[in-house]
Amino acid sequence: MMNYKAFISSALQFEVLEHDQVIAKVKLDYSNQNVDVWQDDKVSPVFLPFPGKKKVFVSDVLDYFESRCLPRTRHHIGKVLHSLGLRDYVPTDIVKKTHGVLYDDYVWIRFSGEELTCADVHPRFAGEQGFSSNFCEQQ
Repeated sequence: MMNYKAFISSALQFEVLEHDQVIAKVKLDYSNQNVDVWQDDKVSPVFLPFPGKKKVFVSDVLDYFESRCLPRTRHHIGKVLHSLGLRDYVPTDIVKKTHGVLYDDYVWIRFSGEELTCADVHPRFAGEQGFSSNFCEQQ
């Protein structure tokens, strides 16, 4: 019999940043279906992952991850996933590879144990600063 718990990590910790400012910290405990969140109340709600939410659920985190991904309906999605080293559209896996970077803003996600800056993950920021990013090399 297959052990399905092997597919679910016990905890996932990450920070949401706007440029290099931490604007939210999240600890997601899959096994207990618990989410602990701190959000900077001095930051515009448009940048926060869960604006106005008093209680955040695992499904909210997964929805947030998907909002930071390329669309499921993207033309040639299979080729894009393959270029990321992925076989299936799993928002958590995609965000772990792309850090949730979108070209339209400077919000991104840094996972526990990573020592990255905006310049490391965001090609637009690096270009505007006049130096090259190692963004493509990290993929």
